[in-house]
Amino acid sequence: MRYICILILLMSFPKNCNTSISPKPLVKKEINHQTKPQIDNPKHIIIGDSQTPFVDMNSEKISRISTTPGQSSLWEGGKTVAWLITALEKKISDSTVVTTVICIGTNGGFGKFLNDDVERLIKLVKIRFPNSDILVVQGSWGWGGLKNIKESDVRQYYNNWVQWGVTIVEPPIGNIEPHGNKPIYKKIGHNIDSLISLKWN
Repeated sequence: MRYICILILLMSFPKNCNTSISPKPLVKKEINHQTKPQIDNPKHIIIGDSQTPFVDMNSEKISRISTTPGQSSLWEGGKTVAWLITALEKKISDSTVVTTVICIGTNGGFGKFLNDDVERLIKLVKIRFPNSDILVVQGSWGWGGLKNIKESDVRQYYNNWVQWGVTIVEPPIGNIEPHGNKPIYKKIGHNIDSLISLKWN
């Protein structure tokens, strides 16, 4: 009986049937290229703390809203994430800003001295500058009250920003006293320009 069943099964296959299983063809996913908005005279701005001017002067593409510090300019020395949130809350929206570089976090000890509400900060940037990509410059440590801060603390702090769609700029300002046009700012400025050029030639 067993041999009859096998014979029936063999006879049920067509002669030209290929019984081997063909590998499933690979499907290449379509890359979702981000299209840039149609904006006349797009702006690339930088906001933040006292390190902001040095990043600004070493970039060809970004600039401060004003060279005069204050809430309306969205940058000032010694300020924290909380201050920048307050300044953004008072700011009028500007749809011509297409890149916002943020240089903040150092004065709050990268979340160790203060509980920085980074999520609120990023949401406000997106509201005030709805067409803007957001980049963040990693701050400095090893000076003043930051002598016990390690690079790993700094990187962990900014890595958390990625979940809100922020691009981290390399390298960090670093283990230096940051006030002055230090060589590291040239590298940071160049890398910011390169990131912007990927979308805005």
